[in-house]
Amino acid sequence: MAKKQSDSKIAVAGALTLVLALAGAMLVKEPLRSSRPVGMGLDMRATVEEQAVRARLWEDPVAAVQRGLREVKTNRSASTPFPPLTQRLQSLRQAITERVKEGQRLTVLLVTTSGGPYVESTESRLRDRYAIGTALGVACYVPEQEGQLSFVEWDPQSPLSALPYEWYRLRRTRLCDEESSRSHSVLVVWFPDEALGRGVLASLTSFSQALVCREAETKSECLLTEDTRKLVRLNPQLQRAVTFKILGPHSSSAFRALLAEAGESYGEPHVGISVWPNTDGWIELYSPWSSAMKGLLAYGLKPRSGKGSTCDSYTSCEQEFARRLTGANIRLTYDIGSDDQLFESLVEELERRQVRLGWDAVILIGEWDSFYGRTLPIEFRAAACKKIATFSERDLMTIDVPVTIKQWCSDIPHAVDLQIRQQADYESLRLNVQRYSYLSGLDGEVPGEDKNKAARADSAKDSQRERPEGTSQLDYVRALVNRIHDEGEGARAIGIFGTDPYDSLLIIKALRPAFPHAIFFTVGLDARHLHPSEYKWTRNMVMASPFGLQLDGGLQRDVPPFRSSYQTSTYFATLQAVGHVMCRREPSGMTSGPCRTTYHAVLMPEDRVYDAGVHPRLFEVGRNGAVDLSLVTQEGIRTIHPLRPDLGYTDGYGQLRQGIGFDNAAVAAGTVVGFALFILMAWSNQRLWSGIVRYPRVLSITAVVLVALFAVFVVAGGADALLAGHDEGEPFSWTAGVSIWPSELLRVVVVVLSVLLFVKGARDLKKNSEQIDEKFQFENTAKRQRLSPNTFWTNLQRVYHPLASVTSMKVDQAWGRYREASQLSQGMARTVLLFILYMGAMWAIGHFVLDEEYIHPCRGSLSCNADSFMTLASVGIVVLLNLAVFDAVMLCRRWVGWVISSTGGWSDRVQEEYLRNYGLGEAQSAEFEKLKYLAVVDLIAQRTEVINRLIRYPFITLLIMIAARNEYFDIWNYPLLLLLSWSVNVLVALLGAFLLYQSASQAKAAMLAGLNRQIVQTLGIGKDHDIRVKQIQHVISEVEDNEQGAFVPLYQQPVVESSLYGLVALLQYLYLS
Repeated sequence: MAKKQSDSKIAVAGALTLVLALAGAMLVKEPLRSSRPVGMGLDMRATVEEQAVRARLWEDPVAAVQRGLREVKTNRSASTPFPPLTQRLQSLRQAITERVKEGQRLTVLLVTTSGGPYVESTESRLRDRYAIGTALGVACYVPEQEGQLSFVEWDPQSPLSALPYEWYRLRRTRLCDEESSRSHSVLVVWFPDEALGRGVLASLTSFSQALVCREAETKSECLLTEDTRKLVRLNPQLQRAVTFKILGPHSSSAFRALLAEAGESYGEPHVGISVWPNTDGWIELYSPWSSAMKGLLAYGLKPRSGKGSTCDSYTSCEQEFARRLTGANIRLTYDIGSDDQLFESLVEELERRQVRLGWDAVILIGEWDSFYGRTLPIEFRAAACKKIATFSERDLMTIDVPVTIKQWCSDIPHAVDLQIRQQADYESLRLNVQRYSYLSGLDGEVPGEDKNKAARADSAKDSQRERPEGTSQLDYVRALVNRIHDEGEGARAIGIFGTDPYDSLLIIKALRPAFPHAIFFTVGLDARHLHPSEYKWTRNMVMASPFGLQLDGGLQRDVPPFRSSYQTSTYFATLQAVGHVMCRREPSGMTSGPCRTTYHAVLMPEDRVYDAGVHPRLFEVGRNGAVDLSLVTQEGIRTIHPLRPDLGYTDGYGQLRQGIGFDNAAVAAGTVVGFALFILMAWSNQRLWSGIVRYPRVLSITAVVLVALFAVFVVAGGADALLAGHDEGEPFSWTAGVSIWPSELLRVVVVVLSVLLFVKGARDLKKNSEQIDEKFQFENTAKRQRLSPNTFWTNLQRVYHPLASVTSMKVDQAWGRYREASQLSQGMARTVLLFILYMGAMWAIGHFVLDEEYIHPCRGSLSCNADSFMTLASVGIVVLLNLAVFDAVMLCRRWVGWVISSTGGWSDRVQEEYLRNYGLGEAQSAEFEKLKYLAVVDLIAQRTEVINRLIRYPFITLLIMIAARNEYFDIWNYPLLLLLSWSVNVLVALLGAFLLYQSASQAKAAMLAGLNRQIVQTLGIGKDHDIRVKQIQHVISEVEDNEQGAFVPLYQQPVVESSLYGLVALLQYLYLS
């Protein structure tokens, strides 16, 4: 009977694709949209009589006050003189006096915030107010006027005519702490840059002194001392009850300006003069924003009136930094930390990511028009120089760096001095760290533009925005990218340093296409880099930061994560400023300065303390936000930062370097489950289970081997050894897009699956050969040949040399030759030869033609070594499998040719069986001359059926291997050599499948031609020819309808189906991505 091939399963892939597409659409997060109607509320005017405006607690304080003032007309005439500061602050001073009379203690936070009308300045003020407000809330303070923001009139000559402030009081609905240990009220006064035109110190000292001065009895003015200095006379009662503290300056540039002002105003001794109105004459400074190195902040500052010399070394400038703060009676109580610590951690992180400083090009792009933007490249290059100075002399000779670097860059301060004072010497080092610059505001947006004009500009084509004209600087960015691309050999890492995240996003968008697999890095964590709309550009960007977006749960409490690390720092600084978090200093240690011991928060157990040491944070931009990769600098101590979820911790919540996720028990359980599944699968397979029943010792030996391997695993350290030092290694995640471990697991699947397919293919071929021997009664004339050069060469010629098979032979002889050549040892020998030729060709192309770098997006030696090994193993095993299948196909094709040209060799039993199937007896044995054509087709179909199944194997493993390199898991690159290897694998599989299909088609055509000749011969007999012709036509229809093995139609060929699977997978990937 004719045998039809079962229906194609291509529809299954299409259905699966549709399901995955629908699932992807269902899992897409919808953006949050407010249901609040726009413009439906009452138009409430500002209550200027109370010097307050309506504002939510998260609003920009400056914008809220300015908006309120625009809505109200002032009653003061132009001729009326503007009152002095002491009179303008009279209402606020009176409010403070009344609270002091009630026995309250007050803390006044003088917050210097960002000024200017730019978008980034507004966002900065929003974040500052949110952080300070939430910190006061956690510290048991609540706003006195919910929904309102107070203000006092400020300098009419400055762009800011009013100064915002707000009152917070202790909560009465919550037991906080002993009231005797904290202030009853907190006054937060906002000083944007425009309010500090006279200088930070001059503005803040005059403001603070005016709040606690002694008033004249007749006028609302402050009394002055009677000596020649005419200083403000302070009210002792107010002075004892009110404590002033500074939160600022808001940038490193502002801090440098403060130091310059301190040198000019307080350079001379001022004994007996209190600079600040606190009882001791000093003021605490909390610096949550300025992160530039202390010595750089004071580098090159000129002394007052030109006396003395400027500090010209980092060490002396660092001492000058402390000296100037001391001269201004400023006590630096908290700072966010120094960038040099972040850059040292970044340099180490780049090394963990296979960036070889000195060998690989590192590009630095810094903002030029700000002091902070100019210092960041200096600090990074100093950290890089210090790292390269630790190299051996041999490595330094390799990268052509003089050995003198060991003296010049022995530490970061010396490396900074080298760049500033000996720039030529630094450039002579040739460290392969290139520096470029840009001006902030790349998009060309300027405040005060007409909104309608801006809307029309936004609707223009993107190409118009990059024209080399106008305010937009995008054409400069494109030109910079081209220059970097032309001048460098290929950037391995690119650092972007600036104060405006919008600029850095524009630069990344321009650089990503040119350097798709470079490691981008920066300092400071900002949620704008983490937004899903920016993920295409910022993915896998490394960020070093002193803080994350939140603190430890005991400090963060019910506050959501913040928008930036600077906001977190502001929150933590405010907690310290109001006494909610206190530093526990050593009795014999320093009593002032930033805390370097431990922190303790109120409302917590006494033994819950946080280490105050430096713990830089490292993050990588993932699909769902920032992935914490911070290192554990000291195990077992609790820090103010959240615990890494993939690392272990102590009972006291001290972080450990040990990774978590699985242990020895999990490995044992997995082994037992896997062994049980194997037994269950074997039990469901009759042939496999019968073999186990015949040889039960094999099962017991397997169990013993597994137990022995597990014992060796445990003795070698087990899971703990694999996860040791995991803080420096690659994280594990299937969905974050920052881990290569899913790819490595898929490659393990490829290796295991390839081995199983090898075994299954060999078993299927052997089983099929036995079935053919039994069905067609072929005697197993193929003797077990030992592999030798002679036998190898003979069989190699039979498979790949057409002249070796031109002699005619019988069917059984052809089968015997086929069995000899298909022996496992012979087939593996030919496959190894093909593998050697294949790898040799690929090595030659890669070394002499392409010569490109293979990028490993790994982190740490374990993952990098595992990636290298698994890449070679998976590629090698897939190539071996593909070549083994190709060899089997070529051998089968050659055998088909032998069978077509065969002249007999069918056993009597086979002839009788075919005659019996068609109702013929021994008397009609001559009729087998017609049926032998059908026997040939059946023989070829039965053998090529198993060969056809083998063709799917390389495609299956290759698709899994391609999926393992999908960018969903990590930012993999696709080297041309790898793409060439994949293409050759596909072409080899396609070629083998096509040749087999071609041979089968030729075989069927030859059989049909023979049957047609039989018809012609029968018609010439002239006796019963009609019946005989119908018999032959029936045989022809049987031959034509045979669609088994290689006789299946072209569209149902395994290679075609497999190619369609790959096409569907590609379309699915493009759709879901």
